[in-house]
Amino acid sequence: MAWQSELTTMVRILINDAIVPYQFSDARIAQTILVAGKYLQFDVVLDHPYTIDVVNQTISPDPTDDNDEIFIILASLKASCLIDQGTLRTKAAMEGVRASLGPASLSVGGAAAGWAMILEHGPCKLYDDLIEHWDVANASAIAAVLGPFSGNKFDPEFQHNRSNNTDRNGFYY
Repeated sequence: MAWQSELTTMVRILINDAIVPYQFSDARIAQTILVAGKYLQFDVVLDHPYTIDVVNQTISPDPTDDNDEIFIILASLKASCLIDQGTLRTKAAMEGVRASLGPASLSVGGAAAGWAMILEHGPCKLYDDLIEHWDVANASAIAAVLGPFSGNKFDPEFQHNRSNNTDRNGFYY
């Protein structure tokens, strides 16, 4: 269970919870990492298949044994994102949310506004960016159709001399 110590430390750094007394227990962070791992398997096709048991708190095989950096980094970022989202919900519930109908808007103030900005630019944003990069970098179903360039005035009707109009030479004026 080396994943618990390594990933928990990484998540603590990302959520700024590295000083004792901790805001979140190790067990709570480990549970969040497992849930993040489930999301990760849905979002990305990984090189190694993992069996993640949230109830028994196990990941098999241990991603730290073979140093699966993609899983380790993405699971840490997703777990941090989930924790930050939960913190924003708590802050918004404590501080209130202001809603207006015309024009429609929803806003939070105080510390909750800071947490909203963290979600837009913090671990959630990094996770989304890396998932997008991973999908493009490791795409397996890419094909391209290449052919001669045809301008906007091209009309395929005139390609095989089926037209009686010889003035146009296959192009519109």
